[in-house]
Amino acid sequence: MNKPKGIVFVFALMVMVVLSILLASFYFQSANEGKQALAFENSTRAFWLAEAGLAKALSTFSGPTTLSGYIGDANHAYSVQVSLLSGIYYTIVSIGTVTSPATGTTSRTISATVKTGVVDPTKFQYGIETTTDLVVKGSVDINPDDSWKEYSTWVFADLFSITKAEMKANATHLYTDDTFEGQPVDGITWVDVDGSMNIAGNLVGSGILIINGNVHFAGTVDFNGIIYVIGELTITGTVTTYGAVLAESSTTVDTELAGNVEINYSVSDITDALSFVQYLTKEVVSWQEI
Repeated sequence: MNKPKGIVFVFALMVMVVLSILLASFYFQSANEGKQALAFENSTRAFWLAEAGLAKALSTFSGPTTLSGYIGDANHAYSVQVSLLSGIYYTIVSIGTVTSPATGTTSRTISATVKTGVVDPTKFQYGIETTTDLVVKGSVDINPDDSWKEYSTWVFADLFSITKAEMKANATHLYTDDTFEGQPVDGITWVDVDGSMNIAGNLVGSGILIINGNVHFAGTVDFNGIIYVIGELTITGTVTTYGAVLAESSTTVDTELAGNVEINYSVSDITDALSFVQYLTKEVVSWQEI
C-alpha cells in the first residue's frame, strides 16, 4: 500500500531537482546577460568619453600637448595626447575609460588626424613696416639696421591668412581704449580705439596685438610678437619689441619713432605669434577607433 506513495515522493523529488536546475540555469543566464549588458553599457560610455576628450582637444587646440578630465566622477575619465605629425598635420589620440566594480576597467581609443591653417612668417620681413613715411628721432635702434620699410603695401588677410573680422571674432582678449591699460596681453589681443589712445604706463605682452585706431606709446613697452596698428603710430617712450611692428596708416599721417626705442626683427617671435592664428582653423581629415 505504501509503494504508490514512494513513487510519488521520488517523482516529486525529481521534479524539484529539475526545477532547481532550471531555476539555477535561468539565474546564471540572467546574471550573465546583466553583466554583458553592463559591459556593453560601459564600453559605450568609454567611447563617448573618448569622443569628449577629442572634442576638448579640438576646442582648446594649441599644438602638441596632453590633457585629461572626467565627466561626472573620476570613474568616467578621458586622457588625450596631441602630437605633431608633420608640417600642419597633427595626431590626436583620445582614450576614454570607465571603471566599475562589476566589470573592472573598460577603455576605448580613437585617433584623429587634424589639419591646421597655413601661416607664413616670411611674409613679415621687417622689424617695422609702414604704409606711410617713417620718421625716426631720438635714440632709436632697429636690428638689423636695414630691417625697416616705409610706403609699403600689403593685404591683412594675405599676411595672417584670415580677415580682420575673423581675427577680432577669435581674439583671446577684446578691449577698448578705456579698458585696455593694465589688462593681460597675450594670444590675440584686439583693441578698438575711439579716436586715439595714449599708453603712458607699462605694457608687457606677447602674441599678436592689434590696435584699431591711433595709438601713442609714451610709457614702457616690452613686447614679443606682432604689433599691428590700424591708424597712426607714434612711439616716444621706452619701447622694446622682438618680432615685427606694422602700421597701416592713411597717406596723410607719418609713423614716428622717438624716445628710447629698440626694435628687433625676430622670425622666431613672429612664428610663435602666428601659431595663435594657425590653430584657429582646424579640419579633421581622418578619424578611426584603434
